[in-house]
Amino acid sequence: MFKSAEIRKKILLNENHVVKSIRITEKSIRVLDNDFDILIIGFPIIFRNAPELVYKALENISGEKRSILVFFTKGLYSGNAFKFIQKKAMEKGFSVKGFLNLYMLGMDLFTYVISSGTFLEKLYTKVHSRNIYNKIKKFLDKMHKGKEIKKVYTKWYTFFDELVVKPLEIKADNDHKDWIKGFNTNKNLCIECMKCVEGCPRNNIEYKDKITFEHNCDVCLFCINNCPKMAINIYTKTVNKVKISEERINKIFEKELRRQNVT
Repeated sequence: MFKSAEIRKKILLNENHVVKSIRITEKSIRVLDNDFDILIIGFPIIFRNAPELVYKALENISGEKRSILVFFTKGLYSGNAFKFIQKKAMEKGFSVKGFLNLYMLGMDLFTYVISSGTFLEKLYTKVHSRNIYNKIKKFLDKMHKGKEIKKVYTKWYTFFDELVVKPLEIKADNDHKDWIKGFNTNKNLCIECMKCVEGCPRNNIEYKDKITFEHNCDVCLFCINNCPKMAINIYTKTVNKVKISEERINKIFEKELRRQNVT
């Protein structure tokens, strides 16, 4: 997600736009202002929806008929995430001009079920969008050329969602709430680098003689995926499972950009 945001920023700067980039966190949404002409908002899909912080951010600003573009990364399945965000943006007075979703190593259930070092991991890490730079550039062109999307977007598989996926989602959401209580740190592995504390968008992790977790959590998996010693897990569910660090995702982006001859 961070790397895709960097690409967008680079493209916009090259086109002589003034760009203000803010990572959405519990702290940053408290100081958001309305000093912008166009809003581009991005997020990873978590449990088929945007993180709660994204909705909080939109709640703190007003659209005033200005354009908004929405992008997100997904591991496999996004449900109707755009529909929900589009509806919220329209309620806040934004003119929705476009959306973009990119397949990328996901912060979803795959992280809980694929064991590290297996054939499935090799297969899973191949799942990402191609021609990323061109897709992002085309997406950004909609800032000025795109028509307003007035009708709330609904995926074609909504009927399937209601019959099959929704019951599974209820179980997954119950599991998700249970997992929030299960974050723990292996003291023998932890080097107290504070990467998890500093990187948590919800300020949910503290250091008090040891790493401690509260319950204000979106299960974004940043702490688990980016711990340099893989010391953080949810109960034992994520032990020896695939970890998707920012560094790993950045390498995928960089490889794809080289393939497109983008520097």
